[in-house]
Amino acid sequence: MQIGQVIRKYRKAKNLTQEEMAGRLGVTAPAVNKWENGNSFPDITLLAPIARLLEISLDELLSFREELKAEEIGAIVCEVNSKLKEETYEEAFRWAQKKLEQYPNCAELILSVAVVLDAWRMAKEKHAAERYDDVISQWYIRALESNDENIRTRAADALFGFYQRKEQYGKAEECLLYFSGQNPERKRKQAVIYSKTGRRDEAYQAYEELLFSGYQMIAGELSG
Repeated sequence: MQIGQVIRKYRKAKNLTQEEMAGRLGVTAPAVNKWENGNSFPDITLLAPIARLLEISLDELLSFREELKAEEIGAIVCEVNSKLKEETYEEAFRWAQKKLEQYPNCAELILSVAVVLDAWRMAKEKHAAERYDDVISQWYIRALESNDENIRTRAADALFGFYQRKEQYGKAEECLLYFSGQNPERKRKQAVIYSKTGRRDEAYQAYEELLFSGYQMIAGELSG
């Protein structure tokens, strides 16, 4: 959502006309109309007064905190996929990067786009995959900051795979902190780290615990 759309949305929510808003800000009604239609932007000195008038934060005014609907996120991800099929990886990557700059706090979008681009580069851009390591890993890390536990867990899972491929097992192990202690995936991934780093006894123990917990679950289901 552009700043003009934000202004229109909150102006109407406060039941203000364009003329009334213009009068309170000391500008003309046509100026407000141009903002809302995207034909011009407010002067930087007016941003704080506009936010106060509309009773929103500057972040909200500038769309930094806007969350997208699931359908909108899906549409963007589909567009990224289409571009990856029709254009070069670099072109699709840059398009996606610019799109994420418009919604820097939408963790679901950041994670979804990062996963798609990460998977495509491993399959199609192996010769130049490392060029994108820093950006994609930073997107995963940003998704880890989400307040949504599901997003954090998925981001940790993706980042675990990223570090495992790079054989950075210490960093991969740190990702496990984002998994619930009751999540069997945490134990399984820990066993993988143990086996990759030569801690065979710990790996055996972790796998035995997984098998035992799985047996208990199956036995309980059968008896039920």
